[in-house]
Amino acid sequence: MAVDESVTVKGSPVRSLQRFIDAQLTPEQREIVFRALPPEFASRFRNPILATETIPVHALNVFTEESAKARNKPVDQFARRAGREAASDAVKGIYRFFALVMTPPALLSKASQMWSSLYNRGELKVDDQTSNSARIRLLNFPSEPAGCARITGWMERMAELTGAKNVNVQQTQCFAKGATNCEWVVRWT
Repeated sequence: MAVDESVTVKGSPVRSLQRFIDAQLTPEQREIVFRALPPEFASRFRNPILATETIPVHALNVFTEESAKARNKPVDQFARRAGREAASDAVKGIYRFFALVMTPPALLSKASQMWSSLYNRGELKVDDQTSNSARIRLLNFPSEPAGCARITGWMERMAELTGAKNVNVQQTQCFAKGATNCEWVVRWT
């Protein structure tokens, strides 16, 4: 499958991933990662990314994959943890207050808007919502396994930050594995 470098994400999630990788890898491991990246992205990822910058999602996924490899961790496990950390970063300061007072259904009502404020492609839809579950579909987005795992971790942590208990996020379909779109089922108590 051809990689679409025109699919981009704003700098905030990239900055969160950079902080996570800095905390997880030794300086020597980070150097191994930077050498494995295409030179233009190695140069960009060595420095803080501005929140207003945009980065190709594929480059972010390669950064995640190479970091997991350098840490000798499965990509899905490493990326899911990175997604959880990104959610925690997203709700620091005043946003933390909103996450803490927001219920999972209220957060889900903002999911599509949150997605489109960060990504230049794809549409996030919430379907089959009940008082303790929902199906979330990501349409028209060329996902990759590392990205899906980060999204899974992000959803999981955001639900927890609203006070939901026993959060369970399962990806039931994946574009990267041949499905027409990605889909998750989220359950909580």
